[in-house]
Amino acid sequence: MQNANLSLKRSLILQSFAPLFLLLMVKHLDLNLYITLVYKFIDTWHKIGIKALNITIHNTFFGSFVVSIISIIWLVITIIIAFGFNGLQKAGFKSEGEQIIIEDSSNDSGAIFLVTYILPLLTDDIGSIRGLIVFSTMLLMIILLLTKSNTFYQNPVLAAMKYKVFSFKFSNPASDITYQHRIYMGITYKKPIDEKAVIKRKYISDGVFVIYND
Repeated sequence: MQNANLSLKRSLILQSFAPLFLLLMVKHLDLNLYITLVYKFIDTWHKIGIKALNITIHNTFFGSFVVSIISIIWLVITIIIAFGFNGLQKAGFKSEGEQIIIEDSSNDSGAIFLVTYILPLLTDDIGSIRGLIVFSTMLLMIILLLTKSNTFYQNPVLAAMKYKVFSFKFSNPASDITYQHRIYMGITYKKPIDEKAVIKRKYISDGVFVIYND
């Protein structure tokens, strides 16, 4: 098997939470309120110094302020990752004259990810410091879980970008395919794979490939 592209796998995991942070930004972003909060912090700092930080942290809207900032940063990173993944279509593929047999086309993987991981986090109260800590801990645990599994391909952002996910077997695997009878997961863009045509592939991780017809 080819070397795993772990950086790409982690990038796709981070990208998959973009819907969560988009909804959180819509829910919590209030520019006028946050400008007032920052202004009060600066004004209080001039009067009492470091104690202003403690007062700001215990403000009712501090948690929402932090989440809004994180959401904006996360969404910017997601856009960068999306352009990077789109660039994968142009380089680094391997063609060995292989053909594949498609076992199943998973059209609902993005929806499953949303229901399983996104919606439960969206219902958490993150307005308070305690709620923000609980939310951050749960998010970190989920990301670590996805890092150890191969479900990162259940990416709702990829589904929105018209990438398709399917399971397949190699009908004439090359020598670098260690488990020749294993069922693998494939990601392709828009057009379905023609099983009668030769494919080119790029390995990501954990039995997941980006695949196109050669």
